[in-house]
Amino acid sequence: MAMNRRAHYAKTLFNPATIATAIDAVAFEGHRQYRVVQELPFDLSETEAARILQEWLEGEKFTYTWRPRFLEQDAFRPSIATEHPELVISW
Repeated sequence: MAMNRRAHYAKTLFNPATIATAIDAVAFEGHRQYRVVQELPFDLSETEAARILQEWLEGEKFTYTWRPRFLEQDAFRPSIATEHPELVISW
C-alpha cells in the first residue's frame, strides 16, 4: 500500500505539464531554478513518474539534481532527522 501511495504522489507531483507551468512562473519572476517541494518525506527519485519527468527535462535541455532535504521534529519531541531527496531544476 505504501508503494501505491508513493507512486500516486509522485505521479501527481512530477507531472511534466505542472512542472512546466511552475518553471514558467518562476522564470518570469527572474529565478534561475525551481525546487519541487514535497509535503511528504518519501524518496521519490526512483519512481516511474520521476524517470519520465527526468527524460522530459533532458529533452527540454534543463539541468536537474536530487538534493537532500532534512526534516527535524519540533522542540518538544526527540530530535530525529530524516533525509529524503528533492528535485531541483535549473536553467
